[in-house]
Formats: sequence, C-alpha cells, structure tokens
Amino acid sequence: MICGEGVVWKEEFPSWEGDVRAFLIATTLALSGCASHSSGYARTDGVPVDPLHEQATLAQCKGEGATATVQVNPGGPYGVVERERKEAAVVDACMARNGYIQAKQ
Repeated sequence: MICGEGVVWKEEFPSWEGDVRAFLIATTLALSGCASHSSGYARTDGVPVDPLHEQATLAQCKGEGATATVQVNPGGPYGVVERERKEAAVVDACMARNGYIQAKQ
C-alpha cells in the first residue's frame, strides 16, 4: 500500500493467520450440515412444504402479527410477554388460514 509521499507500507500478518482462516472455513462448512432449514411448520393438506412459499407466507403473517391491534396491559414485563404471546397467536392463526400448522418436534 502506498501512503503519502511515495512511502510504501506493508501489512505483516502472523504466519498462523492462514491456518486459522482454513480452520474457521472448515468448521463453518462442517457445522452448516447441522443447520435446519425447516421453520417448524407443516402443510395441512400433506403437500410437501415449499420453503420459499413458506417463508413468504411466514413473513406476511409476522407482519399481520406485528400490526394486529390487541388489548394489552402496557405495564411491566408481563405486558411484554402478553403482547408477544398474542402476536404469536395471530401469526399461528394466519399460518393456519394459509394451510400451515406447527409441526411436532
């Protein structure tokens, strides 16, 4: 890298940096096989779940849940928990309306 009046500055990295980078990449690839792409919903009609359609439906339903007008006591942490529970109920109802139910784990 050239800095200022033609002075050349070179970054020196420790010799083990490449080994650490290779280890992190290998670990990421190994653990990515453990990741589940299922969001926990199944179709009510037995049709295999299309992940893209499910994601789009879930996003729509989460939007409905976030904007739903529900009566909640605003005071304290109980109000937050109650609001989140009611929001989850709206999302579940929306998903059911669109043919998805929560899958058994």
